[in-house]
Amino acid sequence: MTTFPGAGAGLHRIVVGVDGSPGAQRALGWAAARSCETGAELLAVHVLTFDRELALDVSPASVTNWRRTLQADVAGRWTEAARAAGARVRAYVVEADSAAAGLLAAADEEKADLLVLGAHGQGTLADRLLGATTYRVAHRAHIPVVVIPPEWTGPATG
Repeated sequence: MTTFPGAGAGLHRIVVGVDGSPGAQRALGWAAARSCETGAELLAVHVLTFDRELALDVSPASVTNWRRTLQADVAGRWTEAARAAGARVRAYVVEADSAAAGLLAAADEEKADLLVLGAHGQGTLADRLLGATTYRVAHRAHIPVVVIPPEWTGPATG
């Protein structure tokens, strides 16, 4: 990777999508390295979508339990490696119609300078046509988007 003088000087907030997957962990690792290099705040965002998680909201007891567990995972074990690397991490869960919509809204609300996602390596032609999250975010974002490929194995260095 080539680093230019002043690169990252304008980074104050980096939003990274997290879902506990290996792709999200790669994205978080890359974003944490950039956060440490620039001093930018790292915002780890998990998006609950109405169509995928609705089945978990069967009873009030299950709503409380699984949502509390999810928030603890996002703020804890899913982001602990970034904290251990020295990044300033703020983690939260948002609700939206789609993961892409939630990530874009979080980036806008937080006035993020960069949005980072991990590719899962399962993209098909149908994903591209129907709008996989990375495709939607990359094409709708008003800020730079970095997609970390499945073969990436560690923090990039200048």
